[in-house]
Amino acid sequence: MESYFKTKSIFGLTAKWKWHLLIITVVSAVLGLVFSAPYFIHPKFKSSATLYPANIVCLSDESESEQMLEIMGSDDIKFQIIEQYGLYSHYGLDSTERTSLAKMMSYYDDNVIIEKTPNDAIMITVCDEDPQMAADMVNSIIEYYDALVLKLNAIKSKEILEIYTATAKEKEHIIDSLSEVLKKYATEYGLIDEKTQTRAYSEAAAQGRSGNDAILKNWQTYGAEYTKTDSLLTNTIQRYNKDLKVCEDARRDISKMQTFSHVISKPYVADKKFYPVRWLITLLAGLGGCLIGIIAIAIIEGCRKPKEEIDTQN
Repeated sequence: MESYFKTKSIFGLTAKWKWHLLIITVVSAVLGLVFSAPYFIHPKFKSSATLYPANIVCLSDESESEQMLEIMGSDDIKFQIIEQYGLYSHYGLDSTERTSLAKMMSYYDDNVIIEKTPNDAIMITVCDEDPQMAADMVNSIIEYYDALVLKLNAIKSKEILEIYTATAKEKEHIIDSLSEVLKKYATEYGLIDEKTQTRAYSEAAAQGRSGNDAILKNWQTYGAEYTKTDSLLTNTIQRYNKDLKVCEDARRDISKMQTFSHVISKPYVADKKFYPVRWLITLLAGLGGCLIGIIAIAIIEGCRKPKEEIDTQN
């Protein structure tokens, strides 16, 4: 019941001061409309792109999209965008000021939004007073992302190339040494192929012909070492060929040109501003003015009532 009378009191107060409140509301709305004009608030245009990662090798437990998000938000790409578009001058910042970098990063993060969508895509959104610049910045972020990933992959491929080139050279020396040992067995002891030579000796003995007893004796003496050396040479050559394949792949990765994103939705030059929304500012300004007016009137009426009671008692 008390709430009812309070509500009734407010409506009564509003009805009593309706013309004053109407004027306050209209004036507030007009002021909101005026101060949201381009002269006071520079309009901003928005451009965005949606893309998925491609040809990415995950470096940790992160998903491909999360890795893409981290790289696109890296300081390396930020500094390239800042330099390419002269954002210090564009945002009206003094680059010689002590806190200029912090301010620049704050402006950048306010106007460049890179986020993951519910479908694991990445959306790049750039807001700027120049619609063409907004679209160009989105394209540049994608280009710098592709270039940075390509650079990182090339650096890693160069490291792999250096490592496997060194191991391949070590194996070359081992192969040369083992080949010399087998060559010695062949020239000095006549050991070429154990199976073939022992089979030939056995066939000759079976037919009553004399075999090469010296070679057979050499096989009995040096056969184990020969087999061990030959097996080691075969395994080393196989590992050497694998190293060469890794080096070939690394050289190809260093020199290749490749993109690392599928652009699903390309940025375009906006022809309609998205900020400020003048009708919303005007509406909120009018409602705010009306609310403030009601509060002010309530205070005035509250102060006037005790005064009237005192005058009545006197």
